Amino acid sequence: MLNGVLAGLMTLLPVVPAAAPPPAPAAKSSVQMPAADLEFRWRDHPQLRTGRNFRIDFLAKFQWDARHPGDEPSDFDTYEIHRARLGIEGELFNRIQFSLEREMTERESDDETTRKKSAWKDVYVDANFADAVQVRVGKFKIPFGLEQLTGISNLDFVYRSLSANYLAPARDVGVAVHGRFFDRGLNYWAGWFRQDGENARSSRIDGADETVAVRVTGTPFRSVAALKNTEVGGAVTVSALDNLSVIPNGLRGRSVMSQFVFYEPVFVKGQRRRYEVDADWSAGPVGARAEYTHVLDTREGQGLADQDLADARARGWYVSGSWVLTGEEKKRPVEPKRKTGALEAAARYERLWFDSAGGEGPALRNPRADAILSSGEYVLSLGINWYITRWVKLQLQTIRERPQDPQRSPLTAGEVFWSPVFRFQVGI
Repeated sequence: MLNGVLAGLMTLLPVVPAAAPPPAPAAKSSVQMPAADLEFRWRDHPQLRTGRNFRIDFLAKFQWDARHPGDEPSDFDTYEIHRARLGIEGELFNRIQFSLEREMTERESDDETTRKKSAWKDVYVDANFADAVQVRVGKFKIPFGLEQLTGISNLDFVYRSLSANYLAPARDVGVAVHGRFFDRGLNYWAGWFRQDGENARSSRIDGADETVAVRVTGTPFRSVAALKNTEVGGAVTVSALDNLSVIPNGLRGRSVMSQFVFYEPVFVKGQRRRYEVDADWSAGPVGARAEYTHVLDTREGQGLADQDLADARARGWYVSGSWVLTGEEKKRPVEPKRKTGALEAAARYERLWFDSAGGEGPALRNPRADAILSSGEYVLSLGINWYITRWVKLQLQTIRERPQDPQRSPLTAGEVFWSPVFRFQVGI
């Protein structure tokens, strides 16, 4: 009977499950962070990137020209591949930028004053320590000249101005410190370079030696609605001149398309000083630019009796304007909003001339004259730009040139001449 009562009580007790065995201790392992995925994007350029740690952009610039010079040179290529460049630029850890660009065309010239420029263009590394302090080392453009510093794909005209081509230094090997303040309201560059840029050199002319350059730009009119997109700037370079050759080592002047030499170099020695001021403005579809450049070369001991001569002087200026007829905002480059692209009209008037800053006696063309007879050109450029896409552009331009000195002109009596040019451009 007792056994029966105990059996009944057991049926009333809750069922307690068997205890689970204790879990085995987890094996020790290192913590692994997920790797950033490498992705392809196409913004301004096709690029590969992994978050903010690595980015590399692929660049390509191609320009094909059809042209006819109005001064009728005896040997001239009516059609040419003006540029074909490939390059890369990128960034590491949001701190180190780099650029590598090479020209692929092989163009020679029968003009002995022309040097085939180095195929390597930008080759530099830029360390970004802070917005106010960045350091660039390598080969790049000396910070001088608004239009010379504008990329070839973003020009309003087929050719740069004469002052940008013959007075601004262009690229050289060096080191520069640069930075920005006030949300890019104030920008500066200061650098040292091995020479004074490729524009000053040729197969015969060595150019100047060590060069120091400083450039400052700013946007002082931000509070004025009509002028808020105005940037003004200025630059100075000082170079050492040491003429060890028996030929003149000064700057030269040439016409726009055929590159006829309307001003031959003179003998210079001592110091080359460049000064430049510029302004760049835009409002809606309209833009305007202006620039003035002044260069002085000392001529220590360059007279026939080894006396010092008056400084050789070169001056150049231009004013230009552009209007996007289809209404897009004036940018560089213009970004079309229509399937038919964007249409832009542009005009530029400029002057480049050479003489001496003083000097005794009559002004002569002799490279050892104390007073140098002035020679230069006035140039008017009128053009239409069709931005088919952001990366493809067609340019049709006509150029009017008026030489100053009839005896240093490609045409008799210094006649005015017109030169049409068409350019097909792809820049990514």
